Amino acid sequence: MDFCTCRKEIPPALAVAFVPVQPWETTYEPSEGLLKGTIFPSLDLPFFATGGDGIG
Repeated sequence: MDFCTCRKEIPPALAVAFVPVQPWETTYEPSEGLLKGTIFPSLDLPFFATGGDGIG
């Protein structure tokens, strides 16, 4: 008989994250980074907001 009560079943993983390594690059000045929302020029991409209806 197994009287050990310390073992518990591990629930299955809900998700697995994949985060690619970003190489270091020249950054914006802090004041410019605050205005742009990032200090990395390669992440400074245009943002196009659209509604939830799929139009736009």
